[in-house]
Amino acid sequence: MNDKAQSFIAKWQAILEEGALVKFAYGPREGQSGNHCDVADRFVQTLGLKTIGFNWQLLDAGAPKAETRSGKGELIKAFTQNLENPSQPWLSRREGEACADEFMDLFDPATLMLVSNRYDGLWNPIAGGATEWGFVGFDDKMIALLLLVER
Repeated sequence: MNDKAQSFIAKWQAILEEGALVKFAYGPREGQSGNHCDVADRFVQTLGLKTIGFNWQLLDAGAPKAETRSGKGELIKAFTQNLENPSQPWLSRREGEACADEFMDLFDPATLMLVSNRYDGLWNPIAGGATEWGFVGFDDKMIALLLLVER
């Protein structure tokens, strides 16, 4: 269906699974409208996950990684900090940045919306894990979920 999405998960799943359970799902965005929370909720619901309404944190997909609510910055944090104990490392900074870049490259930057179920150390569980960090990215053609859950 989407070669870039399949290549992304083929490359990163085993690496990410060294520190978390990983769920990656994607599909066409056709027929999904509404605000970012509605779109994310409808997609995760089709995957059998919990909806969280307005608790999706809208991230700025175009912001530099050091800015508050930067999509890239939040992805890097998710990939480089141990889910159970954020003071412990997970992926290297270089790997975290590469994974974040490749996830964001799945989408058209002109229409990319990125949301997370986590902000500032708190999260709204969609899978029921003890600790989890989920991202839903979508543009006008595709939608994808990348969910990391503590083992």
